[in-house]
Amino acid sequence: MNIRVGTIGCTPGWEELLRQEGVPFVDIVPSDLPPGGVSVVVVCRPLTRVETSWLKEHLRAGGGLVGDGRFLNGIATMAESEMRLRFLMPDDHPVARGMSLMDIETMGRLPREANCCRTHENSFAIFAGELLGGVAVVLPFDPGNVMQDFRASERYFYADPERLPSERVSRVAKGEVLHLVHSSLAYVHHMRGIPYARLSPMPAGCKNVFAFRIDTDKGTREEIDALDAIAGEYRMAFSWFLDVKSHEEWLSRFRAMEGQEIGLHCYEHRVYLDALKDGANIRRGIAAMKAAGLVPRSYAAPFGFWSPDLARIVDEWGFDYSSEFSWAYDTFPHFPVMEGVRLKTLQVPIHPVSIGSLRQVGFSTAQMKEYYDGVIEMKIRRGDPLFFYHHPGHREWDVVRSICARAQGDGIRSMTLAGYASWWKRRASLLPELSVEGGVLTARCGGGEAGSEVAVLITRQAGEEAEVGLGTTALEKVGWRGMETYHPPAEIRRTREFDLRGEIGRQFTRLQRRFM
Repeated sequence: MNIRVGTIGCTPGWEELLRQEGVPFVDIVPSDLPPGGVSVVVVCRPLTRVETSWLKEHLRAGGGLVGDGRFLNGIATMAESEMRLRFLMPDDHPVARGMSLMDIETMGRLPREANCCRTHENSFAIFAGELLGGVAVVLPFDPGNVMQDFRASERYFYADPERLPSERVSRVAKGEVLHLVHSSLAYVHHMRGIPYARLSPMPAGCKNVFAFRIDTDKGTREEIDALDAIAGEYRMAFSWFLDVKSHEEWLSRFRAMEGQEIGLHCYEHRVYLDALKDGANIRRGIAAMKAAGLVPRSYAAPFGFWSPDLARIVDEWGFDYSSEFSWAYDTFPHFPVMEGVRLKTLQVPIHPVSIGSLRQVGFSTAQMKEYYDGVIEMKIRRGDPLFFYHHPGHREWDVVRSICARAQGDGIRSMTLAGYASWWKRRASLLPELSVEGGVLTARCGGGEAGSEVAVLITRQAGEEAEVGLGTTALEKVGWRGMETYHPPAEIRRTREFDLRGEIGRQFTRLQRRFM
């Protein structure tokens, strides 16, 4: 049995999700593929009559299906009217495994037989189970479509203290959408009695990866020296993004850093919302850095800002990657898709809550350490990368040391964002072929240089996982381990409740940014 997704009408958004997932996929023409020719079908657009007939036969043969119920006329029964879906809340169903609150902010239609995850109005949102003899996950919205949403909103992030930190981030939680796609595909395979396999999102042998991004906003030389000393203390390479004007007289200090990544943040710490001015800001920053012997290959916009116009400018400069949390946060790298067009610059998302965000709502040093400990534990359990950021002017060196120390746990590899981006591009260039026959997994890759740094992750219904290399592997002989389970806090809904005090603070911050 091939472990392969067959897409019907694959869209750029779905293609990017499946490349993130690392699972083999092919866009299929039902008339050319016998029922059972793929392990799961993902429907990315409304079906034709012929496709509906074929998909019914696929399900009757015991096949698998994932897709927006609005595309499945004649197969899934949906509510008569659309509704606004603000967010979905996970429950204990296997399809919700590893998920947290998922902001989607889109219109959708609920399956009549929905039995897992809840809408903001507390109705079941997703159907998962037997359908026409096969196994299906029927969704109330299209994941490929919401991946193209470039709106940003202020969001609160969960913490134990009464006041919650906030940041302006992607309005759609693209990381949670990827979790939903992953858990849906795994569920269908497991229910069909097939192990689910994909390329690991971590370099072979790593349980997780850690990177620390430093946006140097108006940082003094003393503060830069202190952070550089911490990097040396923990033998880590940080990813520094320079606020060039603030350091223009001593940019040579960054050239002297050993093994560190040096990227561009800005010349003036502003976003002009004007293509010519924003392009000139980047141009001036690059020129000043080159004059000091620095050649930036990466970019992170001030305030984590992202827009279609700015993205086009970044594409023109040919950076290796960019990192803006108003496009995406807390997820794996991917190429943004906008109006059906895949952009050229890789996005490497990070966790958007900085020490400065915590200071703003009055967290003590101890509370900051506790916050990051909790986020790191959550990310390890969910399998998300440990990518954080900091500003030198916010100091809190003990908190920075605490983050670095926690990230030196077993199986966690420290990398620069550039190093991980380079590895990810190699992974993304591969064309995996995965199959299981007689208890033996066969894993091959074409299309690029796999090397020894790419592994395959396998999961099975018993809640176990294993990492194996390319080639053939007898599944009974692999080192299966129990999968760590993440359960979001019971009161996580309060992060989406209106808070007057927090709103006043956020409006003040917005005004400050306008004049910085």
